[in-house]
Amino acid sequence: MKNKSFLARNMRRFAIGLIVLGYTSMTYAEYTVYDGEYGFLSAGLQIQMASLGEINNRSGDPTYQLSDIYWEHTIEPNIQGAINLPKGSQLYSGFSMIYSAMLGHDPSGITFRGSPHSTRDDFAAYPDYKDWMMSEQMYVGWRSGTLFGQLGENAIDLSAGSQDYKLGTGLLLANGTDDGGFRGSYWIGSRTVFINTMIARINTNGFKLEGFYLENHPRNPDNRKRYTGMNIEYNYQDLANFGFSYINDDDYGGSLTAETDAYDVRIDFKPLPNALPDLSISTEYVYQVNNKFTDVDPQAPTLYWYGDMGHKTVSGGFGQIEYKFAEIPWQPTLSYRYAIMQKGFDFMNFGFKTWGTWFQGEMNGEFIFDNTDLITNTTRLVVTPIERVTMNLIYLNYKFDDPQVWNVESSHHGNEVDLVADWSVNSTVDLAAGIETFIPDEGGKQVFSGGNKMWVQGMVYASFKF
Repeated sequence: MKNKSFLARNMRRFAIGLIVLGYTSMTYAEYTVYDGEYGFLSAGLQIQMASLGEINNRSGDPTYQLSDIYWEHTIEPNIQGAINLPKGSQLYSGFSMIYSAMLGHDPSGITFRGSPHSTRDDFAAYPDYKDWMMSEQMYVGWRSGTLFGQLGENAIDLSAGSQDYKLGTGLLLANGTDDGGFRGSYWIGSRTVFINTMIARINTNGFKLEGFYLENHPRNPDNRKRYTGMNIEYNYQDLANFGFSYINDDDYGGSLTAETDAYDVRIDFKPLPNALPDLSISTEYVYQVNNKFTDVDPQAPTLYWYGDMGHKTVSGGFGQIEYKFAEIPWQPTLSYRYAIMQKGFDFMNFGFKTWGTWFQGEMNGEFIFDNTDLITNTTRLVVTPIERVTMNLIYLNYKFDDPQVWNVESSHHGNEVDLVADWSVNSTVDLAAGIETFIPDEGGKQVFSGGNKMWVQGMVYASFKF
């Protein structure tokens, strides 16, 4: 009877969440309050929902009690506006809230089945239904308009508050806020802002100069980080883009994070713009000096999975080649990427650009790995069979830089194949569906506590913007 009562309570909460979702979609349709001489004010809404199903979850790992099918949804109303100032300059601001919920337990293992948990620890028992509401965007800024005409329109932009920031492809900095756990929805990843930020930008004559201060917003306060840095980029006639960044990663939150000085170089270019205009090459190299001298307990290391750091340097990065066959049906784009992040690489707050980056794989990258002690070979084929529909076929091979980090003997983790379809129905509705498989090698079988089965995952997703 207790189980029946518990299920009934969760189903009632789930139904209430759906009613709230439906009501919100009716009452927060996109609306321009004002757009005129003095500025603008508008409101909007995004609703996201996803359902995922697992066969042989985590390759049959016997130590996890997870859900074969689970559901997520998020609701994000937002408001934004600007006040017009002399010479086209503007004072602008934005605010949004996110309500997120999950029914079930995803393969990350952050929540297990069990009685309601009284604290906010990861990898502990949480109820089947988890939901949370918190602010997301909350920023104010100023853009220069034509005040500095010699630099160009809106050449200077200053902003502060809770806002998004992405560096390059998002290998190091993109996703500032954790989802999952007591915050509900995990896979959708709707929360992305850094908090308490200050960002200054200058864009002029192909150059972009940025200075930033960012704080992440993790579930566990001991994982708090703050990033201080600068970024310089130069775009040459849309044929090449060069970037250099310096980032200081300070572990002010606690002992579970690194103290790092990172130097990041990025190049993205078309090597044969006349002969092969659809061929592109991109690469990124990150050199890090990790300044944390010791872990809390070197005999039982917790310093994000790779143990006693000492004072040493590590590196990571990727190289990618891509070609689009623009003259044939479906316009297939074929790419290959080699990525390596050495043992001890500070993965910072990486994020999503497209399928496969930088959550490397919809199974292992999404639920199992951070980007450290990891070598991946990724081949990706993208086709467009009809307008607004894109198909992605992605193959990933995983190896460990040092298998001892995972207490395994083999460096070969396994192979994953993802097939994902995106359908942009219109400006309001986006749909996606996918099926993914993972076959563990010897290292993967040990990671999953002897689980040696083929892991299969199915996914459906919908987004509505009003």
